[in-house]
Amino acid sequence: MLPKIFVQIASYRDPELVPTIRDCISKAKYADRLTFGICWQRDETESLDEFVNDGRFRVIDVPWNQSKGLCWARSLIQKLWSGEEYTLQLDSHHRFIQNWDEELIEMMKLTGSEKPIVGSYAGMYDPVGNKLLNKEPYMMVANHFTLGGTILFFPRAIHGWESLTKPVPARFVSGHFYFTIGKHCEEYKYDPNIYFAGDEISLSIRSFTLGYDLFHPHKIVIWHEYTRKDRVKHWDDFNEKNVQDKLVDMPWYLMDDNSKRRLRHMLQEEDNGIDLGEYGLGNVRTHSDYENYAGINFKHRKLHPKTLDGTFPPINDTSNWHLLENDPVYYEFKVNIPKTDNFKMIYIGVEDVSGNVLHRVDLTYYVDVLTLQFESNKKPHKWVYWPVDLNDNWYNRIDTVLTNSL
Repeated sequence: MLPKIFVQIASYRDPELVPTIRDCISKAKYADRLTFGICWQRDETESLDEFVNDGRFRVIDVPWNQSKGLCWARSLIQKLWSGEEYTLQLDSHHRFIQNWDEELIEMMKLTGSEKPIVGSYAGMYDPVGNKLLNKEPYMMVANHFTLGGTILFFPRAIHGWESLTKPVPARFVSGHFYFTIGKHCEEYKYDPNIYFAGDEISLSIRSFTLGYDLFHPHKIVIWHEYTRKDRVKHWDDFNEKNVQDKLVDMPWYLMDDNSKRRLRHMLQEEDNGIDLGEYGLGNVRTHSDYENYAGINFKHRKLHPKTLDGTFPPINDTSNWHLLENDPVYYEFKVNIPKTDNFKMIYIGVEDVSGNVLHRVDLTYYVDVLTLQFESNKKPHKWVYWPVDLNDNWYNRIDTVLTNSL
């Protein structure tokens, strides 16, 4: 008998939920083997009527103002797992390749691992016209630690992906796209107290210490809508005014503050005296095992140079690399901006040779010359001009190698 896939979707007031479900079903080779667990945090304009009599769907219906955040929703969804052999976790705004289900199951086999997680930041799509904006698979690259103690990631195309034949080792797991064995729903219990930020580093280290091996897909399988355009976000609703009007119980930033204290404790950045219980690390591998594998030191909030460069793990540098001083260098460049008309925004970015973003400016009005001033631990290689038109479409990207700093 063919295996079943449990598709987990946490949706918050998202007009793309229904199109995502439709595309997921229509592009699956074995759509009858899919089951859906959905935490539907909705308003009065939304409807799932077309799926109400479909036995594949298990839906938790939550009025938007009763939501308690992303990981709270995902913790509820996990409890709907009913023994399906595989699970796919998504957001609620995606598109899929044809036969995505067969492709992902085959990738799991290609890893050679008994407990693989295959996932990453998905490709990009535009809901307007269902435009798929790229074909290269992404890896997740760490950029820096945030003040709150989590790590900021960004997507980067996997070098040489065209010649790859199997998934590549990863150090991070994406919350909006991962595929693994169904048992993960039971072994990795989502901490409902994590609000939003920190979901992915928690997924990464906790899954790793539970004995899961992390991989990025070697070809694109799923696309994601990144801009959040035309969608209400949880933090938009959970504001001081709605608290005063008694529409919601707590502002988002208090949930976020409590969440990050738990996260920093779990990551061992600081000791907050919190009993994490079943939401702590696993016992197959250790916290130190993950740090060595990923090239991260949480206590000192340092990222190994190879981690910053996106070198595939493991790193396994047992020296005191995290104690070495690497003072940032001040850079200043003057760049000429191409004449641009009818734009909403112009992205100006500075990247190193590996494509890491070192500095960014978003222009909302035109200037012909711009001076870029910033500090960085990495050497700048090029600057990027990339405008967005009035319909929110990116176009005419130009990469220019930098000459000497001013």
